[in-house]
Parts: sequence; structure tokens; C-alpha cells
Amino acid sequence: MIAIICALLSAAGFYLSLGLGTHWWLAWIAPVPVLWLAYGDSKPWVVLLASWAAFALGTTNMLQAYLGILPLPVLAFYPIVPGLLFALAVLGSRRVRPTLGGIPAILTFAALWTAFDLLLSLLGTAGSIASPATAEVSAPVLVQSAALLGFCVITFLIGAVAAGLALGLRARSAAPFVLALVLFGVNAAYGYWRISTPATGSMRVALIDGDGTVGPHQKEDDGAELAAVDAYATQIAQLRGRGVQLVVLPENISRIDPTLQALAQGKLASAAQSAGATLIAGFAAVVDGAPRNVAWAFRPGTAAPTTYEKRHLVPVLESSVFKPGAGPVVLPEGTGVEICLDMDYQRMLRSDEVATRPKLLAVPAWDFGADAWFHARDAVLRSVENGVPMARSARNGLLTLNDRYGRIVARAPTTAGFTTLVGELPLSGRGGATLYDRIGDLFGWLCLAFGSALVGASLLRSSRAQPALRGANTSASTNGLPDEA
Repeated sequence: MIAIICALLSAAGFYLSLGLGTHWWLAWIAPVPVLWLAYGDSKPWVVLLASWAAFALGTTNMLQAYLGILPLPVLAFYPIVPGLLFALAVLGSRRVRPTLGGIPAILTFAALWTAFDLLLSLLGTAGSIASPATAEVSAPVLVQSAALLGFCVITFLIGAVAAGLALGLRARSAAPFVLALVLFGVNAAYGYWRISTPATGSMRVALIDGDGTVGPHQKEDDGAELAAVDAYATQIAQLRGRGVQLVVLPENISRIDPTLQALAQGKLASAAQSAGATLIAGFAAVVDGAPRNVAWAFRPGTAAPTTYEKRHLVPVLESSVFKPGAGPVVLPEGTGVEICLDMDYQRMLRSDEVATRPKLLAVPAWDFGADAWFHARDAVLRSVENGVPMARSARNGLLTLNDRYGRIVARAPTTAGFTTLVGELPLSGRGGATLYDRIGDLFGWLCLAFGSALVGASLLRSSRAQPALRGANTSASTNGLPDEA
């Protein structure tokens, strides 16, 4: 019964904080109940099942957004695999405590959970989007360490704080509590210091979306395709005289037939020229003989757009239709272009920012309604990691402007009608210059080595202790003493 209660308490914490959850602070204490159980006398298999069930149940909030949309194997992956890895991290910490002590046990859980989080971001189907670190984007002061060591350090801190609280409760000791509070406090203090740096400039940006104004995506319909283009061109033209320098539209507004590309591009270029702004708009188009999910970038005074092709495609939904593109794109004035799911892959984004050093990122996107903030916040975390502001225009989601510290400076939900969000996006330097950009995911790999080493050392010490214990018991029996083994 105690195991079930612990599992349900942790599940509730995960459900309300991770995935579609919005209560970021619960992420720091959600693992506490199952860790408290692990540090007690419960059997290992009970701890494994309770931990796995807690994490798996906590991720079921994702079904609100993706059930009936994503393939069942993809939906099943995230409760099953991350839940199992979380449970293994809990078991590893339990294994270490009796042989190496409390503090190593705390560090073992944090290191293993972090290492597994990194592996999932590299081997899974959606990058780092499911990382517990993304929940903390709602509290920007707590994610600034990502500029030093990437999203992995946020996962590590969450794990270490939770394990410290759990062990402090179980052992009734002050030392684990002190460690947890020190780690949390140092991270917060660094965050306050970092975000106190003022911006050195700004750019006036407009984000436009009309959820109900979309063209066809799979079949040819010349009239509907041009109608969608005309509707957006009308909205862009209304920005004339408002000092807007950049306009970002959502992803995949419509399929554009090859015979209509020149006409559609001419209409959009004219609208950008009228507004006096660079325009970035997402469409489905044929490039180099293959269907692509593209972003066209129109700069005033230029006839032909710069084309960026989406590189990470949603499994089945997009991968069965489009071919991925290659290489980053940055415009002459320093605007980098990415599309939606691309932002969930930290290794690719880091490589892009180091190579192109953009002043800001323009990101056409397409969400699924219920996952609006869930999907946006992983993209915002990339801004912090790489020190680059972002303008993200998501259909069926949110229009957001955030600075290089992940602070949302303007935000609006999209609607069936057109929504236009205009704001000043703070700029400061260029992206691709953080410590994380230089060392990459080194911290996550070190966590894998460190956590594995602690578990290995614990197993080695246990194996060495067994012969000595058996010898002591044999000696006690020979001398007529009772065998207590």
C-alpha cells in the first residue's frame, strides 16, 4: 500500500509539471515519494515498478494533444522507455546508498537520470522535447545554467534536489536537505546574475497567424492555394508604417504547386516590400524535384526568396510526405531560420548557431493546440543554451517573442481568425557564443560515466564484502556462537 501511495504521489507531480503540465515547481519534488520509498526497506522489484508506474502515469497528459494524431508506437515509447530509465536511475541510487553513503546516492540518481535524458534526446523521435528540464522554462531564472552546460544540467539539478529531499526525510538528516538547498540556491543566484545583463538593442517584430486560413496540403487546388497566400499578404500589408523589421508566419500555410510558385512568391515579396520588412513564411513546396517543408525568406528589394528546408520531420505525419533538407540558413542581416521540430534537437541547433552566429532566430511552427506551451518551451530552452533571441509563430499554438535568456517579452494564443502580435525583441550580441556552444553535451556524457562508475563501485564493494561476511559467520559458528547471517 505504501508503494502504491508513493507511486501515485509522484505520478501526480509529474502529470502537473512535465509534458503538458504547467506547474514547474512540482518537478523539483515529484520524484521525492518514489525516492523515499527506494531509500527504505522495500524490495527492489517493488521500487522498480513503483518508479516506472509513477513516471509512465505522469506522462499520460500527453494523450490530450497527440492521441489519434501520432502513431501508437510513438505514443507508447514515451511512457514506457523514459519511465523505465527513470526507474533504473532510482534503483541505481538505492544500490549505492548502503555501500557508498548518502551523498553518492543523491549524485547517482541525478547523474543517471541526466545521462538517460541525454540519450533519449539523441535516440528518441522528438529530440529533447520530453526532458524534465523544459518544465523550468516557465521560471527563466532557473534555466540559465543551460547556457553553461546545456539542458542536461537542469535535469541534474532537479534530480539532485529531489534525491536530497527524499534522503533527508528518510534518514531524518540535515545534510541531504542542506545539499539540496545549496544546489537550488546557487543555480537561482547564477540565474539572477545572468539575466540582469541589459540588452544592447532591439528589433520590432510582427508574428501573424490565422488558424482558419490554410490552403490544401496533399492535393492540388490552385484557387485555395492562392487564396491562403492573398489572405496573409493582406495582413502583412497592414503593417506598413508601423516600423516592423521582421514578419514571421507559421509553418506549412499551404501546399504551393510548382506551376504557382513564381506567382505566390511574387505576391509575398510584394507584401514584404510594402511593409518594409523581411518576411519569413512556411509552405509545402517542391525543391530540387522533391516535396519539402520550407520557409521562404523575402527581404525588401530582393526578388527571389532564400529557401530553408526543414530537416527534422514529424514521424509518419511528415516523414511519409516530405524529404528533409540540409544545412542551416542565416540571412545577411543575421536572422537565422529554423522550422518547428528542428528546435527540439539541441545538437543540431548548437551546430547551427556556432556556424552561423545569428542575431535572432525566426521559427515558423505548427502545434496541436493542447501542446502549445509544451512545444514552445523546448524551443525557448534552445535560446538560453545558445544565447540567441527567438521569434516563433505557431499555427494552432502560440505566437511568442523571447530574449536570449528565455524570458517571454510578448505572447498571444492563435485563433481561427487572424492574430497579429507586434513587439520589441531585445537583441544582444550573437548566438553561438555560450560555454555550452563550445563544449556541447559534455556534461551529460560525464554524468553517464560518473553515475555508472558509482553503481559499479557499489557492486564491487558489495562483492568484496560478501566473502568477508561469510568468513566471519563461519568463524562464529566454529566457536559455538550463533550464526546471524
